[in-house]
Amino acid sequence: MASFLMVLPLALVMGLGVLFRRIGLLDERTVQRLNSILYWAALPALLFRSILKVDQDILSNPNLFWAAHATFLIGPALALFLGRAFTSDRRVLAVSALISIRSNNVFLGIPAVMTVMGTEGLQAISLYLAVSLLGYNLLSIIWAQLILSGKLTLRSLITTLGALLKNPLILACLMGVAGSLAGFNKLPQWFDSALKMVGDSGSGIALIVLGATIRFENLGEAMKSTWRDCLFKLFICPAIILCAFQIWPVNQLLRNTVVLTSAMPAATHNFVIAQSMEMDHEYAGKIVTLSTALSVFTLPIWVWILGI
Repeated sequence: MASFLMVLPLALVMGLGVLFRRIGLLDERTVQRLNSILYWAALPALLFRSILKVDQDILSNPNLFWAAHATFLIGPALALFLGRAFTSDRRVLAVSALISIRSNNVFLGIPAVMTVMGTEGLQAISLYLAVSLLGYNLLSIIWAQLILSGKLTLRSLITTLGALLKNPLILACLMGVAGSLAGFNKLPQWFDSALKMVGDSGSGIALIVLGATIRFENLGEAMKSTWRDCLFKLFICPAIILCAFQIWPVNQLLRNTVVLTSAMPAATHNFVIAQSMEMDHEYAGKIVTLSTALSVFTLPIWVWILGI
């Protein structure tokens, strides 16, 4: 019960998004505009400011690096192995591998960790994002490309890198990492205050927008076709990294934060990536929708398992 109450605020705020869409306060165009504000301003400000304060911890946590990247290698391989028992469609299998890595770390992960673990959790997830940034993005795309075509070309890798460098969330992380490593972790007060105001607006809006994107009328159909990948994303993926921390241990706060972040549903951008790479983007969209809805019930289970 206590675990459920800890994540109940997330469900309530997401519920506002559902309500606002139902009564017409949030239509699809408004949701897209809010999403753009989050994507280009609020969340980059939050990421840059929090990662900048990580300081030299980025270099002093090799175990975090190895545990995270071992998961990025093992997770897609296991998803592919299990997926082949049900389908031979490479477009679907590529989606399974992509989603095994790409959790909703920012739009839901940051609000969830802040709600459950407070400011210390925010610092821990910032460290995780800084350390895992490159592997999260590159390895997920590489796995998907390998499964789709059976090979990885230099051209596809360069195209992927170019797309990543245009992503404001990634740019914010890179700038934060660069500033942190350079020891430039204290901004002028007026600039820091402005970033804080913009960043603090992101968590609530992100949850409302996420709630507004859930289509409950499609959940039944999504359940029939995607339950295996949703189960894998919400339970097996975080279990893999929890096991990885047995080999590369970190402090309990960081461990709990990373595992909880890995237990987040599939990232909404998986649909866009699947579409651009000619995977089964409709299948990806169903996983995003169903895993997001189910996470309201599965996150309390992980809070209880981790003993938070």
